[in-house]
Amino acid sequence: MTWRDSLSELKEELANVRAERLSQASDEDAEIEKEREELSRLADSLGVSELLGDMNRTLLDGQGSVEKIVSWDTDEEAGDEFIGEEEEDADVIALILTWDERGERELAIDLGVTDDGVYVQINGIEIRAEREALEPALLQAFRDELEL
Repeated sequence: MTWRDSLSELKEELANVRAERLSQASDEDAEIEKEREELSRLADSLGVSELLGDMNRTLLDGQGSVEKIVSWDTDEEAGDEFIGEEEEDADVIALILTWDERGERELAIDLGVTDDGVYVQINGIEIRAEREALEPALLQAFRDELEL
């Protein structure tokens, strides 16, 4: 085989590998988008923002604040700060109720995806991804935060 024939053969092999990699990347992007949509739907269906808003209005007389952080919507710098203990490539929706009561207090609800599927955590404690589990867990987390 001549040098030029070897180069042509390698070029064809390279084109096939590049096409396969491009296809895999496209499939991975589609899967990531699907997971993100699932997380957004879960956050909406659980009514997490509304629950924290209700707690703020009822228990804190509106003195707290509710913040929603969507990891894939943050810029690189903010994303690195937000991720903290999470894996850098993990997609997470965090909703945080913060208030000042003998120091800064917070209730953080994280919705994320792992290899095992979707998870919901309140202040780092995993709960079932159901409204019936979320409501009492939020009340308990509030009590725990204030040491009631």
